[in-house]
Amino acid sequence: MGMAMSYGLRAEAVLTDGDRDILDQEGHRLLMDLRGRGLEGAARAHGVSADSLRARLRAMEADLELRLVDGEELTPKALEMIEEMSLKRRLLDEQLAHLWRKPTLTCDGLLIRQGKVLLVRRGRDPHKGSYALPGGIVEYGERAEECVVREVLEETGIRTEVLGLLGVHSDPSRDPRGHFVSLLYLLVELGGDMRPGDDAEDAGFFDPDDLPPMAFDHDRMVREGLRASAHCL
Repeated sequence: MGMAMSYGLRAEAVLTDGDRDILDQEGHRLLMDLRGRGLEGAARAHGVSADSLRARLRAMEADLELRLVDGEELTPKALEMIEEMSLKRRLLDEQLAHLWRKPTLTCDGLLIRQGKVLLVRRGRDPHKGSYALPGGIVEYGERAEECVVREVLEETGIRTEVLGLLGVHSDPSRDPRGHFVSLLYLLVELGGDMRPGDDAEDAGFFDPDDLPPMAFDHDRMVREGLRASAHCL
């Protein structure tokens, strides 16, 4: 008869002594409540009677072979355990935040009409009122090329298709909201009427030698994109 097995990661702070766990997060919360609320208040917070809480504390003391409570007060050792566990939790939170923090993938489109480039005026922060290339965040399950065509249509009303990838812009400091990586695509116009929408307050074509105030690093993206576009046309 086979045995079904499952695996999981343990992502919680635990105070240990060698290979033995001596204080988990539930125990830490209990000691924190005892310190801040006293015995009666901690019992109410945990939905038990004071006698039940005393019994639980005695069981913890027997298991740890040390005193946690002296009368109604926590012992110095219990206070030390609280502080050490709090430090472990802060460190774990920082490690997990770093582990799961990933760059956000976005796409922007460079559309050229009679030597001018299509830009939108941002309708929200950051850089509200400044101009930018039309684009946005890639949705889960969406191809990057689909994203840029969709975003340009939503923000400007213009239908496009992708001619090629012009560059990747990945400087972690390029966006004040966090680490955004942008794929810049060269587009060809298929039709539609100029109709600003979604995040865009306005849209229009601008001379690349006389650009309006630009958001993020999009002025550089325009310059570099125009140079790279010569190899795609």
